[in-house]
Amino acid sequence: MCLYIDRSTRVPNGIGNLTCLEQLSLLGIYDSTINITEELGQLTELRQLSIELDEWNDKLLKCLCKLQKMQELHIRVDPGQCSIGGFDAWVAPRHLRVLRTIHSCWFSTLPAWVNLLLLLDLIGLSIAVRELHQVDLEILGRLPALRSLYLEVDNKNLGILGGFVVVGGAFPCLVRCYFEQFVWPVVFQHGAMPRLGELWFLFYLRDVGPGNLPSLRFVRAALLCDGTSKEEVEQARLR
Repeated sequence: MCLYIDRSTRVPNGIGNLTCLEQLSLLGIYDSTINITEELGQLTELRQLSIELDEWNDKLLKCLCKLQKMQELHIRVDPGQCSIGGFDAWVAPRHLRVLRTIHSCWFSTLPAWVNLLLLLDLIGLSIAVRELHQVDLEILGRLPALRSLYLEVDNKNLGILGGFVVVGGAFPCLVRCYFEQFVWPVVFQHGAMPRLGELWFLFYLRDVGPGNLPSLRFVRAALLCDGTSKEEVEQARLR
């Protein structure tokens, strides 16, 4: 059973009675529909859910934890209302295939449930992590089915200025990758991301070396030039 709603539609109370519902999109949760949040937790058969919020609601987290059959989850929060750490307590369902929370929810660190033992089916991940370390990138790189990754970090603002190494054999199925706010260099070892066709990155200018990516067809880059000279910017532009 599926229910598709225009984002401007206000859903009346009682949606929790649709206990056979498996797909729900696009559910708007605003001040006037706050009761809908609690009813959402009754839809335990949901496999696909897309929701839009005007601000983060902690009650939503409790409801999402009840939806253990979820395979695809999209969360969008209005610009300027992103939650920092508000989603940390959520544990992904075992058969999750797609998670998209970018520009909506910040995880403080990479969640413990992001590992190859729990997310064998994950093919798409769009996530913002305030503090990311090399070991975290390696954990992501071991996800066996991951095909699309959008990863935003906040390391520079936290004073973490080291780069990253994408080790050989990492991200074996990845075909599309977007790195945002990374502190570079990011080094791609031989054998890393063997199927990658598209690489997008928004980064702080240091050094760029997207070599060793044999399947790469498309690269798009934007430079954040804080603390760099005009000469360094020009050299990077010509690479």
